[in-house]
Amino acid sequence: MNSLGSLKGQKAVVTGASGYLGTALVRALIDRSCSVIRVSRGELSSESGAIAIKADITRPEVWSNIIKDVDVVYHLAGNTSVYEAEINPGNSLEYSLQPLCHLIMAANSHKSKLRLVFASTATVYGLTPCAPINENTIPKPVTYYDLHKLFAEQQIALASQQGIIEGISLRLSNVYGPSEGVSSSSDRGIVSKLAKMAMHGSDLLIYGDGNYLRDYVYIDDVISAFIIAGFKKDLVSEVFNISSGVSVDIKQMFSMISLKASELTGKSINIRHVSWPEGVSDIEFRNYMADIKKARTKLEWRPKILLDKGILNTLRKVSVLS
Repeated sequence: MNSLGSLKGQKAVVTGASGYLGTALVRALIDRSCSVIRVSRGELSSESGAIAIKADITRPEVWSNIIKDVDVVYHLAGNTSVYEAEINPGNSLEYSLQPLCHLIMAANSHKSKLRLVFASTATVYGLTPCAPINENTIPKPVTYYDLHKLFAEQQIALASQQGIIEGISLRLSNVYGPSEGVSSSSDRGIVSKLAKMAMHGSDLLIYGDGNYLRDYVYIDDVISAFIIAGFKKDLVSEVFNISSGVSVDIKQMFSMISLKASELTGKSINIRHVSWPEGVSDIEFRNYMADIKKARTKLEWRPKILLDKGILNTLRKVSVLS
């Protein structure tokens, strides 16, 4: 397992710093003595050890100062909702690509060749078969959201090929676990929402039969992958699957939440199957089994938190906050 230790003397930018992943990543970087610039469209609360910048990153002029003397940019900002992208694909495309265009132009102007780590998604692969999917699998997006993520990956790869940046794209599967930040989209953070419902004794509603496979990866493991991808030496333009490497069906995940919440609260937590709502995206009917050999070998990263422990951690966090 790669252990980078202290990052004292290093400087990183985190876009989307107020979000679910961004908040956790900023805290982890500060804990490793890294200097951090937090960038967000909205107001940011003060954070010891970090500089806060409120900025519209679709505007080219903001990037020159943001990336000055920076070692790594973690680009987490962007639309996080499949359904919002379907409603307004133009806005989704603009916010996916414009910030990257301006970042790359600023990096080229500075001649800095910084490391760029991009938060992509495993759903770029589309409706995959029930077989391990590695990074050589050709992506076949079935939503605008995933198509735009793939465009962003390709934009980063081209800039890396041109020697402007060192670009790393992390294809994240279903990230879950406690964070001080929350997702801005209602179709994200499902495990945390279910955990909160269970700890309050509410029934858990599962759409359809719940037989679709997912790969749930704990947030601490994901943050570890981001940090390694940002600062590990001798990485070139790469794409990595960041997942647990273990798939379970949705109904099994629901059962684990129900069982562990019952153990913690002494209440019986019921699971009810309901019909899928109208207008649901085809991507909801995917099965995903991740092959993470590349991340294990080239990043020297591996996930540590198994699903049962991760769910228990999430439930306990919800209990403390309730």
